Amino acid sequence: MRLPLISWRQKLILMSLLCLVVPSVITLILLGLYAKNELKTKAVEKAEQALEVAELYTSNIMQDMVNAFNSIQYDSETITDMRVAWNKYKQDGTGKVDFFSFRNLSEKLDRITFFGGQTYVTILLPNGLIFTNYSTYDNSLNFMYEEKWLKDMAAEPSNTTRWLGTQPNYVRSDADKYPNVVTIIRKFQLYNNGVSAYIILSKPEIQFRQIFARYEGDPALMLLDKNGTIVSHTDPSQIGKAAPVPAPPQGQYDRSEWNGTEYLTVGHALPFAGWSLLSLTPYEGVTSKIGSMFNRTFVLQIAFFLLFALLLLYFLNQWTKPVMRLARTASKVEKGFLDERSGVRGRHEVGFLGLAFDRMLDRIEDMIVQVEEEQTRKRMAELELLQAQINPHFLFNTLNSIRLQVILKGEEEIGGVIGSLSTLLRMTINRNNEFIPLHEEVATVEHYMQLMNFRHHENAALTVNLASDALLVSIPRFTLQPLVENAYIHGLRQKRGEIGITAWKQQQMLYIQIHDNGVGMAEDAMERFRSGAPMSGIGLKNVKERLQIIYGSLFEMEMASSPGAGLKIVLKIPLRGREEGRDVQSHTGG
Repeated sequence: MRLPLISWRQKLILMSLLCLVVPSVITLILLGLYAKNELKTKAVEKAEQALEVAELYTSNIMQDMVNAFNSIQYDSETITDMRVAWNKYKQDGTGKVDFFSFRNLSEKLDRITFFGGQTYVTILLPNGLIFTNYSTYDNSLNFMYEEKWLKDMAAEPSNTTRWLGTQPNYVRSDADKYPNVVTIIRKFQLYNNGVSAYIILSKPEIQFRQIFARYEGDPALMLLDKNGTIVSHTDPSQIGKAAPVPAPPQGQYDRSEWNGTEYLTVGHALPFAGWSLLSLTPYEGVTSKIGSMFNRTFVLQIAFFLLFALLLLYFLNQWTKPVMRLARTASKVEKGFLDERSGVRGRHEVGFLGLAFDRMLDRIEDMIVQVEEEQTRKRMAELELLQAQINPHFLFNTLNSIRLQVILKGEEEIGGVIGSLSTLLRMTINRNNEFIPLHEEVATVEHYMQLMNFRHHENAALTVNLASDALLVSIPRFTLQPLVENAYIHGLRQKRGEIGITAWKQQQMLYIQIHDNGVGMAEDAMERFRSGAPMSGIGLKNVKERLQIIYGSLFEMEMASSPGAGLKIVLKIPLRGREEGRDVQSHTGG
């Protein structure tokens, strides 16, 4: 099925609308992509800043716990009190400790100031001797000796520190307030003989959570151990679970999916035990901002587009009306309504085009009227010519009858003159053949000379010298007669003299020479002829122009003369032009 044709006007409107729509759509797409990337970058920067602050606070808490280890392990008085208390406890066998050592250790532990609030300090010595900075009333800690992590630490070398992560709070009095604690343990030697002791420090997990809660919602922060297990989270139910996504290397971010939700993830490594901080920012939260902005921009774009489209359609309609009127006028003219006019005017290109179009139609109508008048005149002339053709035949027959009567009465000269006149008239009136053989053209010239001698009572001689191979060469009718007439009238001055005609063929050219022994031609007249200036010899000019039209640039006409020495004219006619001349004859004369 062929598609319907689209008019120029419709194409113009369509392209104009496309020029509005395409840039707007591209702009919206690029704006959306740019804004989305920009918001994503801002979200990552925000997460990085949150992680930097959280890292600072978290690292301070963890560093303070390490410092507490050092202040206990490397304090000589504390180690001495531990040894005294343990020796007393071991030797007595009653479960009692040295009072002074116990008091000194308790005061020492109470004097330790920790960053970030509550900290539980527990020192485990062999044989069940335990020192703490919190009350152990109704709170037995002997279960710790059976914990797997303590047994694992027993196999580790001295001064080994291990971060145990999040555990249930073992201090019963604070378990409701702080249900989970983040614990770190260190093994050290009480004596050089291999007797080991353990320092256990625990911080309520809520202290870390409070740091993360400052950024609750966007982004979500969490503390991970080296295995990717959540140590602290704003949602306590997530503690102890595996992280939803691995933390990306520091300085980078990932797009990860968890529970059907896509997140921007940013990670920061901590300088302790391979732990790290992880930030999760919902990707939808980032893109929703650009979505709302995109929707507002899209609505504005649509509103402006509709406004501009209406204005564009209005102006295009006004601008294309003259063109459409011209098209309708041209269509009606094509159907034959030549009196139709567009009437489009204006000081612009279409107005000039409409004016020129209407003027062209006016000229066409005038030309049609002229052609019709010429055709009418031509038909009248053809009718008159048809009517006049009766008279020449009657005249020829009458002249032949007179010639025969004159010859019968013995007037041979008068009969010859009448015969020449009849032949010349017949050649003049008969237009059936525009080209005739050279010998027939020369015969016509001989009849003409006989009539001119009879008329002027002179005896100018005509000498003819034609090469045998030139006799049948066809040349245009009445080529030589005007030249001989010019020689007779202007050269011999209608007196006695000699006119010669010579013809020969040479190198595909026919040479015809006409010469006389008359008065000749002055040099200034010769120059005017060569330059093509107007001159009195109309016959010479007509012959030259006629032969140039027929043969083109291959034809040449040369003249040579001097005062008192006669005039010589040489015609150089190309033999190849003869066939072309016959074609011309077939189109003009036939």
